[in-house]
This record gives sequence, C-alpha cells and structure tokens, in this order.
Amino acid sequence: MSPAATSAAWTQDLEPDAACAFLFPGTGSAAAPDLHALAGSGPAAVRIVHDVLDAVQEGLPPGRPPMRSILLEHPDRYRPAARAPGVAQLAAYSASVAVDRVLRAAGIAPAHAVGQSFGEIAALVCAGAFSIADGARMAVSLVDVLARRGAGGGMGLLETGEDGARACIGLAAEPSVVVACLNAPSVTVLSGPDAPLDHVLDAARRSGVRAVRLAVPYLSHHPSMAGADDEWYERIRHYPQRGLEVRVHSPVRGRAYTDGDDLHRALADCIVKPVRLPETLRAVARDGATVFTEAGAGNALCACARLTIPGAQTLTPLRERTHHAQTGKSAPGVAPVPPHQDHTPHTVPAPQPGTAPGPPPSPNLTGAP
Repeated sequence: MSPAATSAAWTQDLEPDAACAFLFPGTGSAAAPDLHALAGSGPAAVRIVHDVLDAVQEGLPPGRPPMRSILLEHPDRYRPAARAPGVAQLAAYSASVAVDRVLRAAGIAPAHAVGQSFGEIAALVCAGAFSIADGARMAVSLVDVLARRGAGGGMGLLETGEDGARACIGLAAEPSVVVACLNAPSVTVLSGPDAPLDHVLDAARRSGVRAVRLAVPYLSHHPSMAGADDEWYERIRHYPQRGLEVRVHSPVRGRAYTDGDDLHRALADCIVKPVRLPETLRAVARDGATVFTEAGAGNALCACARLTIPGAQTLTPLRERTHHAQTGKSAPGVAPVPPHQDHTPHTVPAPQPGTAPGPPPSPNLTGAP
C-alpha cells in the first residue's frame, strides 16, 4: 500500500460507528519511529508532522538535537543522537503526538485514550490538558530525575503473570525487587536494584520462565523512588492544566481522569506506583471502545490489547525503523512482535478452550519510561 493511500485506508477500513481508543506507549519503549512514512500518509500529514516536531523543539533546552532533523530530514543521525539521555524518550513522545494529529486529520478521532507508564504525558497532551511544548518539557525533566534518583537499578521482563513473577521474586529471596508493570495477563515487568534484579531473572530462567533484562538504566514504578515523585511534581506543577477533551484512562490510578484531578500529581505518581494495563484495557472496552489504536511506533500496546481481550480489533498506523539500534526497552536478541505491514484493523479470533490467547508476548511489551 502506497503512503499516499494510507490515510484513506485508515478511514475506509473502520466501521462508521467505530469508537477508537488511542494507546500511548511509554516514552522510549519503541525503536526509531518512521515519521517520514507518516508524513507521506496524506495531503496534510507533512505539515502536521513538521508542526508537531517544531512544537516539541520549542519545549527543549538549548543544545538538544533538532528533532525534525534526526526523525524526519536526516533519520540516519538518530542512532548516534539517541545515545544522549532523553533523546529516545523525546522521539517516542514526538511520534505519539504526531500519530494522534495525523489520524485526526484523516477523520479518526479518539473516544478514549490510555497512556502506558509515561505515555500518560502524550495521552494528556493529546487530550488537550497540556501543550505539546510543555509535554516535551515534562519529558526532559523526567529523564533527568529518573537518571539521578533511580541510578543503580533497572527493569526486567518475565513472560508470566503477576503471581508467577512474585513466585520468582520469592525463589530468589530478593524482596527489594517489585512488580512494576503488568502489561498483559502473561507479561510482567519487574523493577529493582541491579544485583537483586539479576538474581530474580536468573531464578526465573532456572524455573523455566522466559526472562530478559530491559534497556532501562534506572528504577521506576518502585517504592524506593518516593521523593523523586515529589521532586518531579515540583518541577512540572507550574505548567498550565486545561480541560480534558478526551476521556483519558490511567493504568496507574485505575480509572479515567476528570478535570478535578491534579494531573501533574497523577503523572508524578507514575514514578512510584505500578502500572496495571489489562484492567484498564478491559475497562475501556466495557466503556464502549471497539478499536484499539497504537498512538506511537510499532504495535506493542495493540499486542497487549489482543493478549488481554480475545478478538480485539487493532489499528497500527506507524511502523518502527527497525534497522536502527533498539533505543528503549526492547531486549536485544529477542525478536519483537512484528508490526503489521498494512494499516487495516487487525482482529484476532477469540481462542478456543485450551489454546493460547494470541501471539507469544515479546520484550517490546514493556511498561517503563
């Protein structure tokens, strides 16, 4: 399918009464987004992508790499640029906002939004609560806080449910390791100090559970980060909060936000509190969502939706540039769930009794910032 035809296909392949839930992945969770392809997806897309990247740049301090250059004009420069702290997170944030804006221009507006971990920044920006530039400022300051306050720790993924993950922690006798994110019924992310985390991952492998260390060089969603949440809150609380234009569901709060919520505080809570994505995805489906749409590169959250809700219909508009080095939480040596090569809604039939609920989970189904 040619890029010029994609925006029309996105619209035509959805039912007229489809209620879309936009899923915003955690910043840094995907490889380099192919924004060049997104920009070619429709007559207005080039201007939209440029405008988004310019707005992101407005929020960045001097000396940061130009996002338009490394993501759109000279994507070969992304890989070396991404070695700098925060670039991968800003790329993921930029991609999420760009996908949201391009889909809306194609006639696909969200009825619901779900942010995974610090994908909540992009979700709230796209719901109108914060400006694009202020969202970028939040992302930059978040990386600074996590890198300082969470040093000496990391995150790991287990292909087992929450009970299985806690059993692995018990086998290793490492209580400082905690369940950070439940991303699907059989996909759990742990957070803890480096050595104890490695002990738990080793114990998991010995017990037959697939386990990988994720490329996250700090703690997150961990109780020892108490205080870091308050620091970040003080740094972002002055950014103006506006009324929500889309219903935003939080896997950390376990409910939809309201205009009465202090959304700065809600974002800061993500540093300490765990993510429970399956409960939120099920709640969104009960609330009327009929199509889950990846508002970012790849299909990680759509894969989580299909693992959680048998028969879920999904839409994945933006592929990753997978020939670049993995820059976020994908684990080397393990193949990610391949993104769909077209842009049509994807439906996984409901499994028969005794069969697996979908494709095997992969380390790109992670949930840390």
